[in-house]
Amino acid sequence: MAITSDVQELFDRYDMILSDKSIDNLPHAKKHRTYAVTNFRGGIGKTTLSFNLAYAMCKNYMTLFLDVCPQQNFTSLFSNNFLENDITIYDALMQKMMGSAWSADLSKLSKRVQDTNSEFKDGKTCYYIPGSSRLFLYPSQFYSRLNEYLGLTSSGNGEKPVRVLLHMLKSIIEEQIEETKVEKVLIDTSPFFAGGTHLAWAAADALIIPVRVDEQSIYSLELTLQMLKDETSDFNVWRTRAGIEEKPVVQAILMTHCGWNRQADHQIDQASRMYIERAYEIAEKYSDIFATNNIIDHFALLSDFHSSGRISGSKGIPIDKLSEGRQYRIENKKVEVNKSVNRYKKELAYAFRLINE
Repeated sequence: MAITSDVQELFDRYDMILSDKSIDNLPHAKKHRTYAVTNFRGGIGKTTLSFNLAYAMCKNYMTLFLDVCPQQNFTSLFSNNFLENDITIYDALMQKMMGSAWSADLSKLSKRVQDTNSEFKDGKTCYYIPGSSRLFLYPSQFYSRLNEYLGLTSSGNGEKPVRVLLHMLKSIIEEQIEETKVEKVLIDTSPFFAGGTHLAWAAADALIIPVRVDEQSIYSLELTLQMLKDETSDFNVWRTRAGIEEKPVVQAILMTHCGWNRQADHQIDQASRMYIERAYEIAEKYSDIFATNNIIDHFALLSDFHSSGRISGSKGIPIDKLSEGRQYRIENKKVEVNKSVNRYKKELAYAFRLINE
């Protein structure tokens, strides 16, 4: 399969990035406020990526981080001392949905990142809202209430109660922005659309979609883009029922676990090239849901972070703060930061520019 000129432009751009050449005037650089990191496949390092983007955001903006994944991995990277009985995003959502029937002190909802992860102390004041394992139960509660409200209001001025439910997370975010004065919001979602991820899409201005260079991830990319565009998808059917006109745009597709040719500096290996080209072909079919028409400019390439990613994800240390040669103990084994970390830092810096330039 011949490489298109657009994809070759992306590969050439990475030669410049890794050669420390400047890339100016990104045409897609529209600043959004609320981002959701989302895909429909687990096990691709999404949360480690979210965490490293969070650190870059913290260096530049006062930011609020939300964890709506019931596995709570994003939460654990901000705090090793989180307790399940702490106030969480689940409490906030249930209070919005149940009113006075759900009692929770939401004054303690947002926690300062710098108080629980010292690696962020060199950044601006940022906050996080913890996730909860109880979010596994949330979809059935949420959709039961949605259908109840839809039935109660179908003959009248109808959609407003449904709209209130779909905008519960958005409402929580607005309240926390008012309280904390943050400038940006980053939401880490689960690989399942129902419940928290659905609400994250309804709250977000833009989506960040990580895509691993493998067959299942390419398939999940198309499913994700279909869900956003197709008017018969669950997301758009409920959006229409609620009378909500706005929906998020795609701001970034971050191709992860890319391999590099050891015989040629800064060259993507053949297998990774194939998957990147396929991802671009899929994205082109959904060009109208991207933030701009120049689709290739919304792509970034990220390596398989190997030991650096493992250290970052286990120790809650941003890759940008790892030093080549330093060793850490993980599960009673020594893990060393290899020299590739210097390339990773450049790749992450560009991915951040793609989102916030």
